[in-house]
Amino acid sequence: MITVSDVKQYLYCPKIIYFDHVLHVPKPADEKLKTGKEKHDSITAKEKRRKGALFYDPELDRAEKMFRVFLESSTLGLRGILDYLVRTDNEFIPVDYKFGLSRNGGVHLNHKYQLAAYALLVEESFKTTVKRGYIHYSKDKVNVQVDLNDEIRRRALKMIREIGRIIQEQIEPIGTRNTGRCTDCEYSRYCVAHQSED
Repeated sequence: MITVSDVKQYLYCPKIIYFDHVLHVPKPADEKLKTGKEKHDSITAKEKRRKGALFYDPELDRAEKMFRVFLESSTLGLRGILDYLVRTDNEFIPVDYKFGLSRNGGVHLNHKYQLAAYALLVEESFKTTVKRGYIHYSKDKVNVQVDLNDEIRRRALKMIREIGRIIQEQIEPIGTRNTGRCTDCEYSRYCVAHQSED
């Protein structure tokens, strides 16, 4: 069983999946993770107090709000904890919090497909079709709506299968082409591709 975070990591760099799930490389203590959890808890507390369902859509004021929703699918081989799920009479809307900057008011690709993976879990768990979701970027206070179409679903499913294949067959994938990502990567000291460039 993989996690929704694995989908995000796979798009950031596929080698992270290999180091984490195949080699089981120990992760160093992550201060960013601790800070992120504190910010996450702060946003969740504010949303719980807020009367409206979403801080960016007054049409959803009467919707039900669910926080930290655990979702799991044996069919997909996927599980995750969704930050925030909005339920109206006719739709379910997943919301994911991010603590960095948006992509100039838009969504980062790995965040988009992480949200799509959550949407697949919501669809299976609640027997529904998710039409849209939101990503909240706290650093620049931007809320990006992501329309979830069949093409996004198809690509997300393909990634989930590929992640499963890397783990099951213990395949070492090619790393990211964006070597700027290697600078802050917690796995860079184990990565042969990264070391060969030093």
